[in-house]
Amino acid sequence: MNSKPYILAIDDIPSTLEVLTMALNETNIKVVCTESGIEALKIINDRTPDLILLDILMPKMNGFEVCKYLKSKHKTKNIPIIFLSALNSTEEKIKAFEAGGVDYITKPFNILEVLARVKTHLKIHRIHEDMNNLIKESFHEIYTPLGMIKSSLTLQEIEYGKNEYMQNIKVAMLSLHSIYEDIYYAIKKDIKSYPVEWINIESFLLERVELFKPQMNTKHLKYNLIFNTEDAMITIHPIELERIIDNLLSNAIKYSKESSIIQIIVSQLNEKTEIIIANESKKIKDIKQLFNELYREDQAINGLGIGLNIVKKICDKYHININVVEKDGTTRFILQFKENQ
Repeated sequence: MNSKPYILAIDDIPSTLEVLTMALNETNIKVVCTESGIEALKIINDRTPDLILLDILMPKMNGFEVCKYLKSKHKTKNIPIIFLSALNSTEEKIKAFEAGGVDYITKPFNILEVLARVKTHLKIHRIHEDMNNLIKESFHEIYTPLGMIKSSLTLQEIEYGKNEYMQNIKVAMLSLHSIYEDIYYAIKKDIKSYPVEWINIESFLLERVELFKPQMNTKHLKYNLIFNTEDAMITIHPIELERIIDNLLSNAIKYSKESSIIQIIVSQLNEKTEIIIANESKKIKDIKQLFNELYREDQAINGLGIGLNIVKKICDKYHININVVEKDGTTRFILQFKENQ
């Protein structure tokens, strides 16, 4: 972000733009103005502003439409948008926030109030951008030592065999690696390409379950991997299928009762491939909240609360039907992949 903030003001009333330009220029903020929502999109395509001041009632493309369009694009979705409008009803304000606005100021406005809110949202936006950049830049620094730990553990086991202490280190390393993969996917999912490919479910699940054996051993868990169909294939990107299966397995392990059995069942139903991951656990407090971002069923259990939310988003992306069913002390996550997927 440049040291001098850059704001785009969009309003079909020239006098409003003149007042905004004069006031903002005096606070060392660069302002570009336009009277058209359509023209604004062209300006934004050339240079992304740090903040947008947006009128609602404009011809051809109103403020709500401009805001929704910008929020639908990866490049512009994080730009803070402050609505400036003569519309003063609660319904219009709610509509503005639902479209993606961060603030709403009614006309006629007090320019000092506008300046105060602009400065506040610019500051918040800068903090968010700095934090996002820090997270992105830190991933390489995290991944490299994780890889070294993983390879060193493998060599240690080959040379000296397995022991309890090594298994504890391995479990901790695998947990960190899973968290890393979730955060990395959450950050990159909108900009990274994930082309689909055909995947054999049996071989894929055998590989993923093998990776989770150390975590299962810490709770004395066993698993049954049951295939009621042969050579089941689906089309999806392997990384996204990993995020689904790994998060569901991790969740099953975390919430399973000690010394219980995790069931993984693959079936073919009505030409749809179905995967069930079931575990014995205590009753879920609120099934409807399980897939909400940052929701954690039990605060005493480690986790960030993003794993199941990622699962739901990937399932929605591929039109995979996912349900959670509780019966007789068993929780079942049921995935149904559409025909020919």
